[in-house]
Amino acid sequence: MAALVTQLVGLIGSAFATGSSPSLVQSLPIHPEHQWFMPLQGALAGLSDHDLSQASLKTQLSMVPADARPPLAALLVAALRAVRDYTASPDAAGAYAEFRAMVAVHVELHKLYSSQDGDGGYAYPCLNGLVVEVCHRLVELSAAAAALSTAPIRDEHSARQIKDTTRQCIERSLQVSASHMPASEWAAELNRNDSVGDILWELGNILWRQYAGRKLHQQATELAKTFGALQPSEGSRLEGRGFMVAQSTLAQSYYWRGRLGVVLLDFRQSRDWLDRAWRNCPDGAWQQQRAILIRLIPVSLLLGKLPTQETLQTYDLEQPFGPLIHAFRTGNVAAWRQLLEAHREWLRARSIWLLLFERGEILVWRNLFRKALRIYYETDAGAAKNRVPTWVFTAAVARAFAGTGELEDGSVTLEDVICVLSSLIDQAIILGNVSYSQKQLVMRPAEDGMGGFPRIADVRPRAVQAIR
Repeated sequence: MAALVTQLVGLIGSAFATGSSPSLVQSLPIHPEHQWFMPLQGALAGLSDHDLSQASLKTQLSMVPADARPPLAALLVAALRAVRDYTASPDAAGAYAEFRAMVAVHVELHKLYSSQDGDGGYAYPCLNGLVVEVCHRLVELSAAAAALSTAPIRDEHSARQIKDTTRQCIERSLQVSASHMPASEWAAELNRNDSVGDILWELGNILWRQYAGRKLHQQATELAKTFGALQPSEGSRLEGRGFMVAQSTLAQSYYWRGRLGVVLLDFRQSRDWLDRAWRNCPDGAWQQQRAILIRLIPVSLLLGKLPTQETLQTYDLEQPFGPLIHAFRTGNVAAWRQLLEAHREWLRARSIWLLLFERGEILVWRNLFRKALRIYYETDAGAAKNRVPTWVFTAAVARAFAGTGELEDGSVTLEDVICVLSSLIDQAIILGNVSYSQKQLVMRPAEDGMGGFPRIADVRPRAVQAIR
């Protein structure tokens, strides 16, 4: 066997025996950019599958505990064969073969990673770094193989099957990392150099990216539930071993959960996660901060919190958010609709168009009515501060839509306005009730007459009780 191969096997065996996670990552070439990848490929070129067998490699792992030698040798066999058979510019068949070779690496790695010690814990948390590296490489190779595949959808060579296999491999690794730990076991984990739970957030981020790219919202939701059901809890894990999790990794994890809330139209929960992502995002990470803001601005808007002009300028978000925010504040429903349509593709690509379309317009109507009420009080100082005739709103709507070409242009009736008011009242955005016979809105009393229009940030959806 070539001297370089023998040297490499010895280095990996020593790193494994000492439990050095960084040394394992540095010693095992997974990516072509690794400094030993190309020299190792040359050394492996003349070796057959018989030469690269588990039996031949196991004899060189004398420094490794006896029970770990067979699975470690199997992992090295799979990894060395993947290096040997790599080609820089593969065709569809070659790309699929390289993908399957990395799947084989992951399979053997997972067998070792999921091995348990005598106390019921995981025996080899030092493999954390290698698991992350292999998962990232698997994603790269699957993307290349899927892009070149022309196989029908149910064929194992199809793009869909390739991506599903990748997802399932990473999910298996995450199951180990997310495993529940009793209090006694967790106390012992606190003092270890490595714990399988340390890479939970990195693996989660890889999966959330895969789910988002394929619109697998159900799987993304289940992953979020996994984080919510951790034992010990996510907060306890971060408190005990958060020093092992990069700040950018944690921010990204919060971002993906906030992004999922946007997709599912749960903007209140989304706001909480995106706020956490913003607070944890490293200083100077402009691109990451901008990605967070693109989702945080819409959900904050729906909760009555507007960004500053300086923020929009700093992160190059004056378009489309500047005009949208102006239309929102001024209650310009027609402009709001037109802007959503004009920027539809940009907003949809970032999964925020539907949120603004479904939840935003009713708030713009609220702002229009609020603005009309202020003007009414300014022109009639003696008007009652807890009631207002509905003609005020009908006139405001007619004027707002005049000449816009919208459906409401010249066709708004009292019944239309009452329908909108009723919807606002039902959602607790307006506090009061409509008297159709008296043609007026009766509101909660307030000195300024705006008691029926609470701050959007203070609005809490009414609880809906199911009928049993």
